Amino acid sequence: MEVKRRKDVAQIKKDIARNTKELFAQKGYNATSMEEICTVNNRSKGSIYYHFKSKEELFMFLIKLNNQEWMDSWQEKESQYETTVDKLYGLADHYVDDLANPLNHAINEFVSGQVVSQDVLDEMLSLIRIPYVTYERIIIQGIEREELKPSDPQDLMYIINGLFNGLGTLYYEKDLSEIRRLYKLGIANLLTGIQSTSKIMKD
Repeated sequence: MEVKRRKDVAQIKKDIARNTKELFAQKGYNATSMEEICTVNNRSKGSIYYHFKSKEELFMFLIKLNNQEWMDSWQEKESQYETTVDKLYGLADHYVDDLANPLNHAINEFVSGQVVSQDVLDEMLSLIRIPYVTYERIIIQGIEREELKPSDPQDLMYIINGLFNGLGTLYYEKDLSEIRRLYKLGIANLLTGIQSTSKIMKD
């Protein structure tokens, strides 16, 4: 009975976060009030606060869900790509696809405009690092298959992450087709430095 109750509580938290996602996306983090959160969930403040201590905690939970959905979506796609090179281009496309996620504006606002505790900052950093494992795994696989030159996988992971995040700022300047082209160009230029020439010759 206790196990079922825990599952129910976990599902309720997910439901509250997902119901609130569009509200945050439309209004931003700061402009969204607890009253509006209660209304969109058809719940009292007491009910919301039972599951989340604050709007900040609710939003952090929503970011975690959003990141997990991004990872789950990539894992479904990854099997489509055979080589490491294909996976890197696929990751770039996957990253661009997510730039239009309406929640991103609220996340950027939250990250740049809030005075947060060290605990919240640490949690935010842990969420940002979620894709690191995937990037590093693909790089290690590429090195083991001799598709990539022997290198420090962690160094390459940081470079790829920096490339993806850096080009992501163009969302406010260019349309998605142009951004997608630049991501592919970025991967192509990166590969000129890290792709194994012996593997290319064998192919």
